[in-house]
Amino acid sequence: MNKILLITLIMAVLGCNTNTGKEIPPFNFVTLEGKTITKDSLKGEVTILCVWATWCGDCIREIPELNDLVTKYKGNDRVNFIALSDENEETVRKSLVRFPFYFDHVVNAGEYTNLIKTGLTKHFPQVLFVDKDLNIIFDVTENKEHIFGVLDNYIQQNID
Repeated sequence: MNKILLITLIMAVLGCNTNTGKEIPPFNFVTLEGKTITKDSLKGEVTILCVWATWCGDCIREIPELNDLVTKYKGNDRVNFIALSDENEETVRKSLVRFPFYFDHVVNAGEYTNLIKTGLTKHFPQVLFVDKDLNIIFDVTENKEHIFGVLDNYIQQNID
């Protein structure tokens, strides 16, 4: 009970946005690696969506911690890590050489990211946790000092 209260309190402090509780909009993406991902293909799994940009300093700074989560859950087919960028393939690929980012990458996703970006400034980066039923459990764009531990806890709770 204390753990649930603590997580709820942390999420309130982290600046959760208005997407919380909403179902993710439909999509049909092809990643840089050629993998097709649809909304329906994520059903029954947990997903971390990261809206980012190669020019965004905060986005680049959080990559190592996001990569740590990917590494921890590597091989677990019930957890997805998807990075969405409105930039083109060449720009993203160049950035990934300099700053390796282990998520599945979708480029030219501006139309979709505009659907899920929230808040007055709609700034980067934005991290969303999507549950097995395709609902956004939380959506954070700022005050992320403790977000990675919270993401890890949510993943653990939802894959068991």
